[in-house]
Amino acid sequence: MSLERKKFWEVWGQSNALYEDWAAWKNINSNLLMVLYELDHGDYITQKMIADYTGIPKQTVNTVIKGLLEQEYVTLTCGKNDRREKLVVLTDEGRKFGEELLAPLYDMEEKVFHIMGEERVQQMIDSIFLFNTVFEKEMKRGMK
Repeated sequence: MSLERKKFWEVWGQSNALYEDWAAWKNINSNLLMVLYELDHGDYITQKMIADYTGIPKQTVNTVIKGLLEQEYVTLTCGKNDRREKLVVLTDEGRKFGEELLAPLYDMEEKVFHIMGEERVQQMIDSIFLFNTVFEKEMKRGMK
């Protein structure tokens, strides 16, 4: 394994572990944290979109959503363009739950971004975006 690849996986794994540790500190499952994070960022989101954005398997997302449904934190509504598509929408109680849970995380992320500086944060975002774009292109080429 090349040194770059090894460092990449170490950094990637450490980032994931930090969010898992934060979730454990809040006594929640890290999958629930990621699902709530996505639900908090938009009104139009499906379980498939959550799975795509987080990398969590769709079945796991479905299990998390079922738990949120049981607690009446979300509702499922039909999509505007495709009636078979189910949109996941936070209820008022779910939004309150998510805000209470996520606000300290958002504050910490903002502090970290401030410490890093706007230029470094933008470079990080650009670099990860470029990696994902090139990786996806190479993966599609390899699948032909």
